Amino acid sequence: MKSVWRGLLTLVPVLLLSAALASWTADAAHRRPAEVAINNDNTEIGVMTQEYIGRNVAEILMIYYDGGQPALAKFGCKNPEIESLNNAIKLGIQHQYNEFMAKERDGSWIEIKSYPFSSEDYLQIVTTSATYPSYGTDGSMSSYNFAKKENKFMVLAEVMHGLGLNERTLAQRVKKLYVPEAPSQSVGEVKATGFLIGRGPSGPVTQLLLEVVIVTPGAEPWKYFFSYTPVLNELIRLNSHCLFDPGDMDKMNPPLSYQLGAAEGHEGGGPEGLRLSFDIRGLNVITPGREYSLDGIVHFTLEKLAPAGNDRESVLTLIKNREGHDLRLITLTPSAEHSALLSYPAWLVVYNKGRHEDNRHCVDVYVHTDAADFRLHASVPADFAMDYHDEIGRRMATVAFRR
Repeated sequence: MKSVWRGLLTLVPVLLLSAALASWTADAAHRRPAEVAINNDNTEIGVMTQEYIGRNVAEILMIYYDGGQPALAKFGCKNPEIESLNNAIKLGIQHQYNEFMAKERDGSWIEIKSYPFSSEDYLQIVTTSATYPSYGTDGSMSSYNFAKKENKFMVLAEVMHGLGLNERTLAQRVKKLYVPEAPSQSVGEVKATGFLIGRGPSGPVTQLLLEVVIVTPGAEPWKYFFSYTPVLNELIRLNSHCLFDPGDMDKMNPPLSYQLGAAEGHEGGGPEGLRLSFDIRGLNVITPGREYSLDGIVHFTLEKLAPAGNDRESVLTLIKNREGHDLRLITLTPSAEHSALLSYPAWLVVYNKGRHEDNRHCVDVYVHTDAADFRLHASVPADFAMDYHDEIGRRMATVAFRR
């Protein structure tokens, strides 16, 4: 019995000590300051590189934030999520630009354009990149998306998963929705390269940004920019000259290309007293200022026309009126390259016309102004199209207005 009492007397202090420790721990937890959340109220889109050297355009954006806030002290005054996003830009598009400018360019140039979107919930940057002269591609497109409230660098794979899509199901939907410009065209590779989250009547709406290859039998494939909105099941071809409505995007200072384009309008006035020209060195002159030939095989023609509407249907109608309504259209697309060269809206039109031995491959640069429209037309027998492909592309890339 004595041993039992001795055990109880030993246990009581232990229990009292445990109770005291528990009470102290609970009290300490109650007194410990709550975890400070990262505040992104002042986080914003800014510039990493913005310069215009000759024809080269570099509009590379990043995200700025307040590194002095207490919540970032444990991370060395850095926001890990935003740093990851900015590093992706530095190691991606910024590195590409640095490498291009460091090498011998030999008449080529690069255009990197960015489109910023800021809202209460998201900071988003869409960027396109293309090198010129080029033929058959809009270039490449990517996005960098940051959720402010969640303090999260958003990843395309997670967004795709949340939409219930993968590469295979996305390609199936695009192929089903695509309306070909010519009956023989079809969709080749479909690649999601980014996304953009906007606000719809019932909440956020996500559109996927795509690079889509369009295949035409007997011609080279072309890669275009598209957007696909799953909730609407809607596929839209994007204008590579300006992907989105300028009114939907941030107003940056200094202004970006899309702001300058919107300010100038590109529609007002016309090139009074100007004429369209291109590099005619090495060509045979058929009609000075109008018709030229190369090797007696490729024919180039310069035309000044009454102004038509700056839309696809008007351009196509005019081309058909001049070349025949039975032409077989391969592509008709706004040309960012030629619009930048000329400071007026330009279209690239590729088509075949004629049959059998009269079958010819044609490439047109069509330029629209209020005062007059202009066309540089190249025509080559279809059997020689690939042989002269690069030379036609090079000549087309030299188009300019002259007085």
